[in-house]
Amino acid sequence: MAAARTYVDFVPSHDLVEDAAKQTFVVNLPGFKKEHLRVQIDNYGRLRVSGERPLEGGQWSRFRKEFQVPEGCNAGGIRARFEKDGVLHVIMPRLTPLEDAPKSAADHEAEAARHAAAAEEKKRHEEMEEDARKRRAGDEDDYASDDGEGARQPASAGRQAYGFARDRRRSGMVRALLLAVAVALVGVAGLYARYRWMDPSAEAAPADGATVGLSDY
Repeated sequence: MAAARTYVDFVPSHDLVEDAAKQTFVVNLPGFKKEHLRVQIDNYGRLRVSGERPLEGGQWSRFRKEFQVPEGCNAGGIRARFEKDGVLHVIMPRLTPLEDAPKSAADHEAEAARHAAAAEEKKRHEEMEEDARKRRAGDEDDYASDDGEGARQPASAGRQAYGFARDRRRSGMVRALLLAVAVALVGVAGLYARYRWMDPSAEAAPADGATVGLSDY
């Protein structure tokens, strides 16, 4: 008579993954092979996934998972696929694709969040463009038009040129004034010399008198 098997219960991790066309029950079964597994569905819409495999020392590892098939799934189209990495996929197609199904409150919130994020990104992009436009406008304001023919010069250069021209005009006026004073003094000195020459009683002018100074001036 064969010895009774000794079982070690195994609790696999699992997850439910959804997309537009189906829901997939994913079970992680490391060490198991396809021939160790069984997937069943009863008349009440309950899905049962179970399996057992031999271990060292004559023991066996086993598990059993049951869950209710989600509403809206096509029970007749359920199929299972076991990957080589030890992951079981129980695929449950939807009766109605998600695009045509009414959206839940969570879907509406997620969509609103996406729209808000897109609007915020658009606003930020527009602000960056506005800042760039203002910087360009500020750079253009630093240049002044020269004679209306479209050429531009830095405003600071125009101010410097104006100051230089003003200084030149001022210097020219000073020179003209000094020249006028010199001419007047020369005229006065000439009249004085003529008067002294005509008046014998007048004293003789020094050899290095005012006329020398005027010439040097």
